[in-house]
Amino acid sequence: MTFANFFVISIFVHFILFISVFDIYFTSPIIHGMKEIKSPVKVPASRLVLFVADGLRADKFYELDEHGKSRSPFLRNIIENSGSWGISHTRVPTESRPGHVALIAGFYEDVSAVLKGWKENPIEFDSVFNKSRNTWAWGSPDILPMFAKGENIHHVHIHCYHGDTQSFAGDDSSLLDEWVFDKVEDFFHSAEDNATLNKLLRQDNTVFFLHLLGIDTNGHSHHPMSKEYLENIKKVDTGVEHVVAMFDKFYEDEKTAYVFTADHGMTDWGSHGAGLASETLTPLVVWGAGANKHKDMQTPLTDGESQLTRSWGLDPSERRDVNQADIAPLMSTLVGVPIPVNSVGELPIEYISLDSKSKAHLLHANARQLSEQFVVKMESIRNKTFTFSPFPKLSHSGVIDLDRKITELIKQGNYIGANNLSHQLMSLSLEGMNYFHTYHRSVLYFSIVLSFIGWIVESILMLLHHVDFISSQSKKMIPLGKTPMFSWLSFVFCLSTLFVVLRLYVLDLPKLYYLYCTLPIAIWYHISTQKHTIQAGLMYISSNRPFFQKLLLHVCAFMLGIWALVLSFFYRYILTVELLLFAATIHLTNLPRKSKYQWTVVCTLAAAFPLLPTVGRAPNSFLVFGGGLSGSILCFLLNSNKQTSLLTKFLTTLPFIAGCIQPTAMYISSNQGNMPIALHILSWTLLLLSWVLPLLQTTNVTLRLVTIFCCHLTVYILISLSYDAVFCVVFCLLLYSWVQVEFHLESNPKLLEEYSFTKASPNQSSLKALSFSTLRVGYMFIFFIVLAFFGVGNIASINSFDVKVVLPFLTVFNHLVMGLLLAYKVLLPYLLVACTLCCIATVTRTNMQQLCYAVLIVSDVIGMHFFFLVQDSGSWLDIGTSISHYVICMSMVLSVLLFLAVAKFVTSCLVLR
Repeated sequence: MTFANFFVISIFVHFILFISVFDIYFTSPIIHGMKEIKSPVKVPASRLVLFVADGLRADKFYELDEHGKSRSPFLRNIIENSGSWGISHTRVPTESRPGHVALIAGFYEDVSAVLKGWKENPIEFDSVFNKSRNTWAWGSPDILPMFAKGENIHHVHIHCYHGDTQSFAGDDSSLLDEWVFDKVEDFFHSAEDNATLNKLLRQDNTVFFLHLLGIDTNGHSHHPMSKEYLENIKKVDTGVEHVVAMFDKFYEDEKTAYVFTADHGMTDWGSHGAGLASETLTPLVVWGAGANKHKDMQTPLTDGESQLTRSWGLDPSERRDVNQADIAPLMSTLVGVPIPVNSVGELPIEYISLDSKSKAHLLHANARQLSEQFVVKMESIRNKTFTFSPFPKLSHSGVIDLDRKITELIKQGNYIGANNLSHQLMSLSLEGMNYFHTYHRSVLYFSIVLSFIGWIVESILMLLHHVDFISSQSKKMIPLGKTPMFSWLSFVFCLSTLFVVLRLYVLDLPKLYYLYCTLPIAIWYHISTQKHTIQAGLMYISSNRPFFQKLLLHVCAFMLGIWALVLSFFYRYILTVELLLFAATIHLTNLPRKSKYQWTVVCTLAAAFPLLPTVGRAPNSFLVFGGGLSGSILCFLLNSNKQTSLLTKFLTTLPFIAGCIQPTAMYISSNQGNMPIALHILSWTLLLLSWVLPLLQTTNVTLRLVTIFCCHLTVYILISLSYDAVFCVVFCLLLYSWVQVEFHLESNPKLLEEYSFTKASPNQSSLKALSFSTLRVGYMFIFFIVLAFFGVGNIASINSFDVKVVLPFLTVFNHLVMGLLLAYKVLLPYLLVACTLCCIATVTRTNMQQLCYAVLIVSDVIGMHFFFLVQDSGSWLDIGTSISHYVICMSMVLSVLLFLAVAKFVTSCLVLR
């Protein structure tokens, strides 16, 4: 296999390994074919009003202010006198789309929806809005349209403001909520003069949805502790009070039920997405027709929860916590519509004010709705499986038996017994649904593990081809013509592929499963065709005892290094330990004293950054300015001993310019000023120049590398908020020192400045033979990639980022552009490391292909570690962290493969000759 073919196939293989985790652990929970379950209970409410305060934290809503008063006096009065309240526990990812799906549809978003930016689900689903007679909704264009598709398009009426009004540049975002409240008022005023609309509004089973985005936007702009965020809570409370008064005046029948909650919370630094308590704990207040008043519920709370509730000035005995998906069956029950067929929520019956018999019927209907999903899922698996393994705790007959017992107990008036059996049936149904949801997981898991191991072996074999003895011996072992063994292996692998494909076809599994299950067969088949290389390698090791001992020593050191990198994903200080170890061990070499001390100083400086708090929690414009200034000084010093052209002098000023732009944008934003368009134009221009200017510089290794550092350092500073700007400067200096260390380790008599990316020097006519240093360079490459990611505290979670980093480029919410800019910031250091690797390959006369194979071996071993660590049970923080680790690791591998190709172009291409 040629290197070009290997490179392309490697990208394909790693992409398959990357997406496989979603099909193994996070496939869609939605199933179809269930019948609708209706309840015989007549509820008192004719309509439901749902208020969702986007991004509202439970503690900021319930706690008293510095004067001992509530920020939400109207809702506080309802909590204390006429309504039910508690905490709604959300799940990761704590984003608006998944949160609203859980609230309104009753199931937790599958991760596959991330591929569509959490804006829509790849599969159609049922919802409370779909079950209603009519739904009217007001709010953000990012949320409402997803519930007005397909069958809902005629009876779900949405009213959205323009997306450009969702600014995070310091504007008063509470205006978004005022827009919603004003539009609702105008809507009901128009209904007074519109007989058709008035008639529609007075029908039963009607839902009104008010999506209030102001709190979330103010949280992103100013953080949840800010005056703007807290004042927005007061404005929302006033708006809710006004809407309730308006409904009372319009209907005058006391048949309106109200639900007030949030889709997710927010971290102290103004972001969300992961599983911190501040993100997953949201308020829930229910009042009006059909709503109960909590009194001495005796809900089991931990000591910490009880103490926290008392600190809010509330009685823990009245608090009733629910899972976010439980709110969907609660709203369905209040408004008198069937529970959405895809809902996995369990009705919190304590929120309902009805007689015991009615409550028993409602719980029974919820149990039947969940058991219906279980039965449909079980039968779909049974009909497609040769050897069916049933769920041991519940069968179809068991469902029928429990359903019959519940019905009999209700007829006998034993409502407590009926409720207990209903809860039991719900619990078993949910457990059984999860069992069948993961029914085929073991096959996929085994296939991906085989693919991982196979590609690591494939990379090792490709590396062994560069050992002269092994290459020559393997060629001697190849007999003329085809061997029977080769034909036999071909037949076995073809038969295996045919069997797997037929089995997958009969089981009617998704088409991607064909790729997952046949990929390891193809990889191991190709490995089997290289048996002569394997034999030659084993012969070389067995005949060379000193080499075998050295190999064992390097393998042990290699595995220790791998485990250290894996641990660094959990404990950032491991990177500090490794950097200090690098700083100390350099003195065991014969390098020039200047290079030793320079490497020691730079490693020690870099070692401080993993110990600092996470970037984004405390923006600091002075550090950004300092990063720009120090970046310009660094570029000047690295170019001071070289021929300075006008281009080189201009490049030196760019980091300083960037260091001025971001603080200026932050200042304007904090003072709620309008961002000058010239600032945006300048920022986008610098981004474009960062790719053009390096191509205008000479291909001398030091000049071209420093130019690349200078240009991309400028853009990185533009997207920095704190010490990350300084980190990138130190990181560039560390990479430059790495080049010098590797150069001097080769004992090269030539000067570093004499090398060129495009012109070979007199001593570069032949590449050096493969050695253990290749594996060392590969490991150091991956180490710097990990350091680039975690050095600034970007922990394995999307909630580490602050939207303010994109202020120089845009101030209006544009999820695509914002996401691309944030991803660009994360990936930009990878390009710097890749360009550094190209430089090292040039000055050490190392075959770049060997380095690529070594990099893949290191990265795949790490990737397989994190594949084993992925989990879908336990705390939601652990689940979110585990998938984030794997996604980050595999993204590193894919981006590194692509950036190595880009780096080759950036370092060697010359526009002006």
